[in-house]
Amino acid sequence: KPFWLETWGHLVGRRSLAADSDALGAASQPHSPTMLSIVAGVQEYIQAMVDRIPGMKILIVDTETIGIIAMVFSQSDILEHEVFLVERIDAENQEKIKHMNAICFLRPTNQNFLLLSKELKAPKYNEYHIFFTNVVPHARLEQLACCDEYEVVHQVQEFFADVYAINHDLFSLNLPSTIRLTEDHSRWTSYEESVFERIIEGLLSVCLTLRVLPSIRYTASSDLSRQVAFRLQTRITEEHSLFESVERERKGDAIPPVLILLDRRNDPVTPLLNQWTYQAMLHELLSMENNRIDMSRVPDVRPELREIVMSAKQDSFFEENRLANFGDLGVSIKKYVEKYQHDTQNTAKIESIEEMQRFVDEYPQFRVLSGNVSKHVAVVHELSRLVEQNGLLEASQLEQEIACSENRQEHYKAVLEAVRGTNLTNMERLRLVLLYALRYEHDGTIASLKELLRGKGIAEDQIVLVDQLLRYAGSHVRSGDLFGNKSIFAQARSAVASNFRGVENVYTQHKTLLRSVAESVMQGKLKESTYPLVEGSRLTAPAGERRPQKAIVFVVGGATYEEARDVAELNKGLAAEGRCIVLGGTTLHNSRSFLSDVAQLGIRGPE
Repeated sequence: KPFWLETWGHLVGRRSLAADSDALGAASQPHSPTMLSIVAGVQEYIQAMVDRIPGMKILIVDTETIGIIAMVFSQSDILEHEVFLVERIDAENQEKIKHMNAICFLRPTNQNFLLLSKELKAPKYNEYHIFFTNVVPHARLEQLACCDEYEVVHQVQEFFADVYAINHDLFSLNLPSTIRLTEDHSRWTSYEESVFERIIEGLLSVCLTLRVLPSIRYTASSDLSRQVAFRLQTRITEEHSLFESVERERKGDAIPPVLILLDRRNDPVTPLLNQWTYQAMLHELLSMENNRIDMSRVPDVRPELREIVMSAKQDSFFEENRLANFGDLGVSIKKYVEKYQHDTQNTAKIESIEEMQRFVDEYPQFRVLSGNVSKHVAVVHELSRLVEQNGLLEASQLEQEIACSENRQEHYKAVLEAVRGTNLTNMERLRLVLLYALRYEHDGTIASLKELLRGKGIAEDQIVLVDQLLRYAGSHVRSGDLFGNKSIFAQARSAVASNFRGVENVYTQHKTLLRSVAESVMQGKLKESTYPLVEGSRLTAPAGERRPQKAIVFVVGGATYEEARDVAELNKGLAAEGRCIVLGGTTLHNSRSFLSDVAQLGIRGPE
């Protein structure tokens, strides 16, 4: 027997929600049991982990698992489970608390094994209960067992909570840059290899958390999505014992769930567009990281609002309004403020966002009674300021026209005017030229627009993004025509929209490519020639019976909140049939993070 098995064999266990849902106990789930919820799945793992060690305890986390927990549990939630203290495993000079037991919740990385080995050689706590978020190689167990000289380790488990759960139907792997994976495999460094493996680990854990053993499909034109698909299928086969109960549960199902892998390069337009629904606007204009927003640069911001949390799980107003367009959002907040006024018999007149903000500032008791709403008032006030200051209404209308209709002459003239004008920021000027270049990439007018950007003082490293973006996601890379196959419908929508005056019409007419793919998947009409099935993954049902109950759509290269909105809208229609889609991405992009990733392509020089 290997050493670790002799000394630690009785301590080691594997728990997937798939394999052992009864032992874990179900977390409260707002959807029906047939619906998938990545938030509820990750919650279940973490709740089971902290509850199985009774009494007060220390929770030891790493740079990633602290974020994974924070997405689904607030600090007060964690305290309710008798967690006395949360410590980072890489923190220096931790004091010894010998009477306390420790739960270690860690990703199985080389760095964490080194830190954990060091910890076990000089233990600070009474007992150690170790939970890894993914599969641990036997050699690593051997290493840890050798370090456990004081026999303080009481259990080692694999709990597959290895993704950042944002909404019930949305998750991310928090990998900000994956663009180098699109280069030839021979050029990958150990960093690219580790990023690739993190994608596989994340997808494996999602399948286990959602209790699905899927048919895997990939994008035929994307070698990267093919590599991910085949590697994931291999890992599922290797870890087959974890999926045994899923197979038993699903044996009667005619149609297996589907996991479809998309490549960001097939739709570079969506991450570039300005957004007009609440959650998407927050990320585009203020940037959200692990549901947190840095408001420290907002003019005259109150101290308690310098950093805020926007979590659908912890904030009912946000849950109700995260998909609301900007116009409806203002109405919803006004109603909240008016309700408070009615309850307190306050008669201040409130007609605009500015007046709402002034009201909140002038009545401190309102902030106390309704802290959550005053947070949203401050945020919407800032969003309004940025929309006006950056000329976003004007810019966005032109963006939507370029994205949704074909009219080179008119578009060139409009972009020329917008770039020359004084209403837009340089970011908006660049964004318009990038969108124009994607639609009319073989047109000679792009060079003159780049010259115009130079004349506006835009730096060369920004202007070169035009060429880098075409290299990354030009028509030679994309499968099908991102623009052409939608333009007739888009023009019709645009004509209808122009008769209305609502934000939801003029500024959100664009529908993502991912939406049409997800619709085709759920209708059982997705072409196998464009999105092939991995050999060895579960066979699909006969033709005519291919409408899956559940689908996971994953974007290698990063998803967006506009795509999340589209999936949420599709889920509303599917819910009545007990069917649903979960969206994931290597990251959640806004325009700046997307362009930062594209900029990485230039660092090594031309291919």
